[in-house]
Amino acid sequence: MDIESLLGMEVEKLAGLSFDCTCGAKHSVDIEKLVIRNGVLDELVKALIPYHEGKLFVLSDANTYKIFAKAVLDRLDKEGFRYKSFVFDAGDHDLVPDSASVGRLLIELEQETSLILAVGSGVLNDLARIVGYRTGKPFAIAGTAPSMDGYASVVSPLLVDGKKTTYQAKYPWAIFADTSIMRNAPMVMIRAGYGDVLGKLTALADWKLTNIITGEFYCETTARLVQNAVDKCIMSTDGLAARDEGAVRNLIKALVLTGISMGLVGMPRPASGTEHQLAHYWEMKMIEEGREHPLHGNAVGTATVVTAMLYELSADLLPAGVNYPTAERVSGLLRRIGASVNPRELGIDREHFVDAMMNAMNMRDKYTLMRLCDARGKLAEYTDIMARRFYD
Repeated sequence: MDIESLLGMEVEKLAGLSFDCTCGAKHSVDIEKLVIRNGVLDELVKALIPYHEGKLFVLSDANTYKIFAKAVLDRLDKEGFRYKSFVFDAGDHDLVPDSASVGRLLIELEQETSLILAVGSGVLNDLARIVGYRTGKPFAIAGTAPSMDGYASVVSPLLVDGKKTTYQAKYPWAIFADTSIMRNAPMVMIRAGYGDVLGKLTALADWKLTNIITGEFYCETTARLVQNAVDKCIMSTDGLAARDEGAVRNLIKALVLTGISMGLVGMPRPASGTEHQLAHYWEMKMIEEGREHPLHGNAVGTATVVTAMLYELSADLLPAGVNYPTAERVSGLLRRIGASVNPRELGIDREHFVDAMMNAMNMRDKYTLMRLCDARGKLAEYTDIMARRFYD
């Protein structure tokens, strides 16, 4: 398949696609069904018919139960499905994707379960994915908010022993995204999804940088797929602020496609770079200190501003062929939907900012812009410049 034909395909048509790429690899999307539209309940129930003889495990939390899971369960009752419903109740605290939550699901999951259906977004999706992967059960996700790119991911970021670690998992069997539900998600979650999408601007720059300097595998087709989805989402920026359903659809498609991109190349490179290292580090430190942390995508959006600024400062160190956004452009886009653009706005003080800049790159063995700056003896200098810009 040529790249122009691929770029012109609707995201839903990528389900089950397999093709030989000019990068030399054979790419596959091992998702059987992708449904992104207004009203998905009929399609969802119809898709579950092959699992009718077994027992479904329907996972939600107190919020997503009210938003969509109850309607799903009522319909399953009407159609004669057998199921077990488990609703996480985190009380006054946000549900955390940690080993305790994974353990609770393993306790609740029954041997006769034929499929896990998570109704929710980020945390529920990550929990269902890792439990499905480890138990060999297929899982599907019915999304309730366009808040992150993990719907179509093949990994689950979990908190284990106080550290955020990414664990290998698998594609979902199916994704159902109802735009009429997602457009009414809290605006902070829409901003989070948008911030996660903008993070691909610097993630792609890091991927190309790494390819040039270290020779790490790079797929131009996958990079263009992601860039194309990001561009369409950026064109819908003002519509997102107004909750326009078409704009929300473009956001969801970008989030799903960037998740798919990680599976295409078997690594998170197309969707995660310096900006994600910083966001994960900030989140980890705030959790360690018992402080409330921002939604992942909101942290990624702000970290993308930081990363773009670092790219500008290190322009003289960069090899030819690395394209990156300006900090002004990223900040301007985020401001148009009311998202934060300064780490201070997220509750990151100057000390924690400097700590993250100097140490986030050590969380895992992954080459990024920060490693280049550190190797050239410039990271501390650039960090000081940025700290003065953000905090003085």
